[in-house]
Amino acid sequence: MGDRTVRPFYDPPSLLVKQVRSALLIRRLTGWTKLPWWTTQSTKLFRIAAGCQGVGCFGYPVHPVWEVTSQCNLTCEHCHARGGESDGKSELSTEEGKTRVIDELAKVSDFKSLIFSGGEPLVREDIYELIAHAKMRGFYPIIATNATLITSTAAERLKKAGTLGIAASIDSVKDEVHDAFRRKQGALRLAKEGIANAAAEGMYIQINITASKVNINELEDIVRFADELRAHVILLYQFIPSGRGLENAQFELTAEEFRDEIFRAGSLQKDLHPVIAPVGLPEYWALLDVSRKGGARSDLLRGCICGNGMFYIKPNGDVWPCAFVPMSGGNLRDTTPVEIWSRSELFTKLRDRENLKGICHDCGQRDICGGCRARAYAHSGDLFSEDPLCPLRPSERQAAK
Repeated sequence: MGDRTVRPFYDPPSLLVKQVRSALLIRRLTGWTKLPWWTTQSTKLFRIAAGCQGVGCFGYPVHPVWEVTSQCNLTCEHCHARGGESDGKSELSTEEGKTRVIDELAKVSDFKSLIFSGGEPLVREDIYELIAHAKMRGFYPIIATNATLITSTAAERLKKAGTLGIAASIDSVKDEVHDAFRRKQGALRLAKEGIANAAAEGMYIQINITASKVNINELEDIVRFADELRAHVILLYQFIPSGRGLENAQFELTAEEFRDEIFRAGSLQKDLHPVIAPVGLPEYWALLDVSRKGGARSDLLRGCICGNGMFYIKPNGDVWPCAFVPMSGGNLRDTTPVEIWSRSELFTKLRDRENLKGICHDCGQRDICGGCRARAYAHSGDLFSEDPLCPLRPSERQAAK
């Protein structure tokens, strides 16, 4: 049981080459000046990017995410997992987590890192045990958290268990805005303390932002805050009406607001230390590329990774192709990750973009974008329909493939 089964981040070496090429592509598309600083962080970043096969939605393909619980100490307005509403009775047990999830995930050659998410993963008493087991199997563990429960003791335990880094959520630099969105007074103060505690343990720091009508005018301030923290990556999520977000659909941005956000974020990237990686906006890299006549190809720019890089495990073992797409390709209580990843009809259909419809099917940027499948599903109920809020102009969609 103690033998390493996950191949290390440098195996095969071609992955390292793709990671370097991805960083150089970001510099070319945005004029990014802080790549030299990133190279000083390479010890952490090569491990964090384990399995990285380019640049895509949700940061990078390929990686599994395990929503270990939908229980949470917060009840955020946008939560796709409806965190804080579950009693946890249907969750995979510790033993199931080790044998049915971690041990079996290790048999998928594409998987090297493992993200523990929620809800709030720190409300599970066995989270440190699960992380330690993942580390023993050779995974590079990361924890996605609201950061409010990361005391100095918790940070020390996370590090000891093998946690490589945290992805912490910040949706405003104003206490009253962040706290209202998170439905807990003091949430921002506690999150800042949690991030500081993780940083003190030498962990990789990622800041997750959910862009919406609530905070779009604060985008630069939040990004600058993450830069001051010397975060390594900013995941710029888009509000997608799923989970509890279905009750707050008015927070979703428009196509024109997406377009403005893309150019603002791309402009900000030039002088930032962290890399901005949008989630739910695969058009980001496509629009930057076509506007600069970059001619990037899909061997690096992967666009939407729904089912094509994302393997999202729900607390009960169901496997979704994306955190925001409530469709299961199978359940780990009765099938294996290898079976789902390799042969599930849902996953294999998503990998063939000929199955897309409307403007997404006909778009010249299809191979490097593919439109947001979660947004298409949220608006139409059809996973393969066109992205209804695509920010590209018709002429930009006609650019040669």
